[in-house]
Amino acid sequence: MVPLRDKVMKRAITVLLAWTFTPAWPQEALLVRELASERVVVARSAYFPRLVAARDGSLLAAFKTGAPHIGKGGRASIARSRDGGRSWSGPRVIFDLPDADDGIDASGVLSDGTILFGAVSYTWEGERYSTKGWKASAYVLASKDDGATWSPPVPVDAAPFAWAYPFGSILKLEDGILVMAGYGGDLPYKADGPQTAFVVRSRDGGRSWGNAAVIARDFNETSLILLRGGALSTDRGMHWDAPVTVTREREHPGDLLRLQSGAILLTFGQRNKPFGVQAMISLDEGKSWDRRRRVVLAWDGDHGDLGYPVTVQRSDGRLATIYYVVYGERDPEGIKGIAPGNAFTKLVLWDDPWK
Repeated sequence: MVPLRDKVMKRAITVLLAWTFTPAWPQEALLVRELASERVVVARSAYFPRLVAARDGSLLAAFKTGAPHIGKGGRASIARSRDGGRSWSGPRVIFDLPDADDGIDASGVLSDGTILFGAVSYTWEGERYSTKGWKASAYVLASKDDGATWSPPVPVDAAPFAWAYPFGSILKLEDGILVMAGYGGDLPYKADGPQTAFVVRSRDGGRSWGNAAVIARDFNETSLILLRGGALSTDRGMHWDAPVTVTREREHPGDLLRLQSGAILLTFGQRNKPFGVQAMISLDEGKSWDRRRRVVLAWDGDHGDLGYPVTVQRSDGRLATIYYVVYGERDPEGIKGIAPGNAFTKLVLWDDPWK
């Protein structure tokens, strides 16, 4: 019998819209409100951010720089804020493998202050993006000094999957096992091929990663959170209940956070108008969500190339939500051709309206 406090919950908001979803709740329940907030540009030409609160009180943001949405110049960079998110240092590269597009897609902070980042490096044949020769590998980086220095990247063994991306939060269970979600599939890669969400674990404090267990097939970007009671997995992520739809179509991916109030916060990209970021909470450990009190955190997008929000709560209770947005018309060939200078990683500082 696994203690309830050891249980893990998954809420997957997939970018693989393999099926459409008609909301079962009344349309009027989707009324949202805008919040008084502070808005800050963290970095320009920056995509797919992650955000953590370091032990020294600073906020650390990680994001992809050096290339547009897809490009072999992509590298993982970080920036730091020492004033709660109002101002940021310039970007500093921490992960950059040759001839590859690199980024940070997962993050976590352990009880001893160790910061963990899940990184991805993917490549293909030639300079112009192609599925020919495409492959992707996941790694984990660690810092024990609040992000000043970083360990060499540790490869993630995602077998039986031939390629893998990390995603979401990295968590530590009460027995010391670390877990991280990811997704992957087979090679040769096909853009419309099947993808599977999984969880990998480390039993040695992050020095090695493997033992992949399937969360859900035909899903990908998955967020994890520890539950206080009731769970979709009761065996430390080895087996999972069936996925449950939480948001409408084109509302993804999601990030989960335990608020100081005890509620679970879900922030997600809004790829419908108004393009941006929205949020809602659950008061019953994810069994239901308060859709009648959704809030709009960002509404400044020109199209759906945006989102990937991550939220942390400062010690004073204020919330900080990071996301990216790309401005301008979409390239005729799609997101791959947009100039990186039109991409911004931004931060919204706001107060919990539900407490």
